[in-house]
Amino acid sequence: SDIIKERIEPLTLKCTFQVLKTDQNETSRLQSLYILHESKGVIAYVNKDQPVVTSLQGSNIQDVEGEIYDNAIKDSYLQVTWSNLKHSESGKYFCEAHNKYSEGRIDKSSNMLTITVERPTFDDLVEAMHKLFTQVDGAKESLKAINQNIKNINKDLDFKEQNITSIKQEVIRNQNNIQILSEDLNIKEQNLTSIKADLSTKQQTFLNIKEDVILNQQIIHKIKQDLNTYRHNMSNIEEHLEVILTNLSTASIKVKNQTDEGSKMSYPPRKSCRDVNSTDERVVVTLTSGLKVMCDTKTDGGGWIIFQRRINGKVDFYR
Repeated sequence: SDIIKERIEPLTLKCTFQVLKTDQNETSRLQSLYILHESKGVIAYVNKDQPVVTSLQGSNIQDVEGEIYDNAIKDSYLQVTWSNLKHSESGKYFCEAHNKYSEGRIDKSSNMLTITVERPTFDDLVEAMHKLFTQVDGAKESLKAINQNIKNINKDLDFKEQNITSIKQEVIRNQNNIQILSEDLNIKEQNLTSIKADLSTKQQTFLNIKEDVILNQQIIHKIKQDLNTYRHNMSNIEEHLEVILTNLSTASIKVKNQTDEGSKMSYPPRKSCRDVNSTDERVVVTLTSGLKVMCDTKTDGGGWIIFQRRINGKVDFYR
């Protein structure tokens, strides 16, 4: 039994149930827990898989909690806490457990505790007041510490708010920088794509050039062979060239003499070859300027002055 001072001391009753496996062939499950008063009946109860229920409405019960577990790791319990107990709440309290066995049998087990609520004496009141003042002093100190903590928290919040503002500004700057970097990256990606395309084109061009180089090397090799042949032939031609030049020089002198005679007899002076009319394709005339030229009277309607390139000074222009 317990003795509780009226309106001074609180009362907490906790009813617990522990699962015990004494027989492996027989199993039981706790269905509900009850806390009862000998005259008031059910104070509170809890059923399996349901919330706690209290049957005393408007009483000075401060808190009720409880839960039923199926395993042996945790004990099932039901707990009721009163404050400001009255003398009328004295009496016998019972903790009752309802078990259901595998074959369907229901068993009830209970324990009893006697609670006596006494009126407090003067000494009890003095002690209670002393405890109350002590609690008040402690509460004041706690409140003072809480206020100081609140001030510190406010200062910390102000500092953090400034930091958050700075962070926001930094985030905005970073976002702008990221936007700039993103745009720059897009431009560089486009440039890279263009470079890749240009590189691909240049690679193809390089392959073409390489093929051309190989072909040119073959052509150069063939030209070298032909050049050697030409050099050999040229040496033979040079041997005969002097003889031919000598013969041409003699023949050109004769042609010149004949041309001089013909030009004096047939053609009066002309301003240009456009003024020359002749059935011959080429005619040597003396212009009014005194310049002696050979005119082409047939190509594209005639009127052309003929320029001839001589191999050396020994060849006569009018040959």
